[in-house]
Amino acid sequence: MDTAVRPCGQDMDPSSYTRAQVAVENTVYHFDKPFDYRIPESLRGKLLPGCRVIVPFGAGNAPRQGMVLGCLAGECPDGLKEISVLLDETPLLSRELVSMVPWLRDRYFCTLFDAVKLLLPAGISLRLREGFRLAKPLADLPVEGLHTLARRKKGAEREELCRAAGLDPQDSTLDRLCAAGAVVRERDAVRQIGDATLRMVRLCPDSLPEKPTAKQREVIRFLQETGAASVKELCYYAGVTASVVNGLAARGAVEFYEYEVYRSPYSEAAEPASREDISLSAEQQAAFDRLYRQYEQGKGGVSLLYGVTGSGKTSVFLRLIDEVYPSGRGIIVMVPEISLTPQTVSVFQKRYGNRVAVFHSGLSLAERLGEWKRVRRREASIVVGTRSAVFAPFDDVGLIVMDEEQEYTYKSESSPRYHAREAAKFRCAWHKALLVLCSATPSVESFYFAQSGRYSFQKLPQRYGTAELPPVEIVDMNDELEAGNNTVLSARL
Repeated sequence: MDTAVRPCGQDMDPSSYTRAQVAVENTVYHFDKPFDYRIPESLRGKLLPGCRVIVPFGAGNAPRQGMVLGCLAGECPDGLKEISVLLDETPLLSRELVSMVPWLRDRYFCTLFDAVKLLLPAGISLRLREGFRLAKPLADLPVEGLHTLARRKKGAEREELCRAAGLDPQDSTLDRLCAAGAVVRERDAVRQIGDATLRMVRLCPDSLPEKPTAKQREVIRFLQETGAASVKELCYYAGVTASVVNGLAARGAVEFYEYEVYRSPYSEAAEPASREDISLSAEQQAAFDRLYRQYEQGKGGVSLLYGVTGSGKTSVFLRLIDEVYPSGRGIIVMVPEISLTPQTVSVFQKRYGNRVAVFHSGLSLAERLGEWKRVRRREASIVVGTRSAVFAPFDDVGLIVMDEEQEYTYKSESSPRYHAREAAKFRCAWHKALLVLCSATPSVESFYFAQSGRYSFQKLPQRYGTAELPPVEIVDMNDELEAGNNTVLSARL
């Protein structure tokens, strides 16, 4: 069986694909690989790389969640298992991020599905739910506690039923009842965090009542002026209760619909009145000109912006972002610590308003999901955050900036133990984007690559303006030891 991952060709009709290559969750690294599954007729043309699925796995065909990494055309081998459920209507991962999954596995020795989870916000993850319901309304159940099913239209989960019946979760009673046809087993996927929505109301002009009441007229007038409003807003401004709106809905004069809203601590950012020009010194201007020239060449690459403390490295990359921003290409700015994020976000929001999204672990799951969706739907074009920001779901990345690139926090301490700098290099190579590494004390490897010509090298040896570097004196502590000083402080200090 061919198990090499082959992303769908852009010029091929998705309905021609007959099998998919799937990264399956909860596999062990030594036998982890993309597993081939037959695409059922009902899913052909809908199933694409980047979509999640449920597949039967192992000798017992246990349902497992998986991510489609590639699709193949042609005849399917005999006995190939079939995909059970398609979980996403549209792909969650772009072609670039799908191709990043095997790269992460090979480089950081994680499973394919662990790499998938790294690329998605935690709030969008699914858990497989095993539920049970009665096959017939009056099914005769031998265990008293299981009669709780008779009161549940949607059934109940295994753990809940076993608790009610005093059974061990591994007990086979439920399985025997399923085999006998008295109980039906249902498996589905449940989102960890649901979408935040507002219940909205809009008019149905063809079904307005001929003789509306005074309160109904207020509702109709308000909706004619605004087009649509949330139920809460409508009741407040029209001076009516929800029962009036429900009455109009029952007559078909208005209809309800759900409108998704984002849960973000930065959603109220005001639009900047004007963007202040950044004044650069001659040294900063020279560094900016070289960086922008490298970006405009469209070949991508890496540049080390090396400058002493207070030399104005931030002003240089802000000026660079100002030039890249109008192109519409995605911009990622990474900082090493969560504590630095608010002040960095403040700087960017003053310049770019709500076009800035924030990625870091200090946000709630719902807030992280909201920011991820804003980027994916192109409602934000700049992402500011810690190392996880490197996986922001931009379709086209133009610039990535890593401030204080030498910091150890850019390397994950839990599996997958990726380094954000290496992930940034991968993304910049794919999109032919520019990666700018900023530091006053760069890592040894970055400094070596800059000196050897592998990276371009921009230097800012002087502090900005009239500020001067403090005098520094080096004291040899070996001499202090010989002089009888055993403390950590030199005599000079």
